[in-house]
Amino acid sequence: MTDAVDDVEMPYDENASQQEKVEALRERLEVLEGQNEEMRDKLLDASAENNKYQQKLERLTHENKKLKQSPLFVATVQELTDEGVVIKQHGNNQEALTEVTDEMRGRLEPDDRVAVNNSLSIVKVLDDETDVRARVMQVEHKPGVGYDDIGGIDEQMEEVRETVELPLKSPEMFDDVGIDPPSGVLLHGPPGTGKTMLAKAVANQTDATFIKMAGS
Repeated sequence: MTDAVDDVEMPYDENASQQEKVEALRERLEVLEGQNEEMRDKLLDASAENNKYQQKLERLTHENKKLKQSPLFVATVQELTDEGVVIKQHGNNQEALTEVTDEMRGRLEPDDRVAVNNSLSIVKVLDDETDVRARVMQVEHKPGVGYDDIGGIDEQMEEVRETVELPLKSPEMFDDVGIDPPSGVLLHGPPGTGKTMLAKAVANQTDATFIKMAGS
């Protein structure tokens, strides 16, 4: 310990007075405290920078994990906002706001068709050829829509049930009277009038598979 102290260079001359030595040591102490404060600030900055890169690494790792999942839906980019990207799913026309990486954001434009996974994260931008194949049809083995979920079209609902559901659930009734059951119905009308929900409700009630063709 004594050797270490002896090696320290004192900031005063050995022949200086006691007062001069004290003043020199005080000045040296102030310099060292300033240097220590500066190093502490640099350490805090480095720690904050490290935390920022750590968060970025975790986010990229999370994004990479999501991108490895198989895309389940096809969607269209509606709008790019500060909060994320607004997309509209094909099939149910539901809109959602999803976050994307800076790299992906730079590749997106409104009206782009994209592949999204079950968490609605954009996996990739679809080109025309891929999009045609991906959006040919959407299969839903048993939709979760029931007749109780539909309102305002009771008359049409009853007609569809008699025309489609009855032949599927009770074909013997038609055999007994010697007539062929209807082969299907055509639902028409403007968007939002319950056509798709009615078809899903019939599929749910009859344990049938719902297949929606998307021609857009």
